[in-house]
Amino acid sequence: METLAKSVTRFFLQKHYIEPAQAEWFQYGLARRMIGSLTFLLLLPVGAMLVGWIGSFLYLYTFRFLRTRTGGYHAKTPHGCLLTSLGTMIAALILAKNLHSPFLIGAVLFAATLCIFALAPANNASLHLTANEIAAIRPRVRLRLAGTALMGGLLLYICAPLASCMAVSLLAVAVMLVLANSGLGAQ
Repeated sequence: METLAKSVTRFFLQKHYIEPAQAEWFQYGLARRMIGSLTFLLLLPVGAMLVGWIGSFLYLYTFRFLRTRTGGYHAKTPHGCLLTSLGTMIAALILAKNLHSPFLIGAVLFAATLCIFALAPANNASLHLTANEIAAIRPRVRLRLAGTALMGGLLLYICAPLASCMAVSLLAVAVMLVLANSGLGAQ
């Protein structure tokens, strides 16, 4: 991914689409997006085997939507990240498949929402956010969380199996935050 990101960055520099001062940030952002997209595409069919394509997409989209702002556990290598994501997703979707009661789905959704509300955003050494930056991010995190929790609650009345995929996605984000706040991961 890094080699491809470097090649694309060089091409953009040659075509004057970006300035030389932007090259390092462009390359970093491009590599991150490429790795994120590839991870999404690799995990989607694995989840589809467990809960179907829509449930897998909903789980991954919800997880990424919240995770980009909340932070949480970060593996030390891209391979570690992929393996952690795969293991987390399989465990969460097995749980989702076995959550049949709307009451239990609602309880998971509520508990995970409270946990994320209390712990997000997580900070780590690669981010090194200041207290002011964390205070500035927190309202955006809570807005995303409120929207996601509301959507999960509404989905509970429309299609409980999909609501369970969303609820365990919030639970996975909450677990990642607990791990990060316990000092685990790339700190």
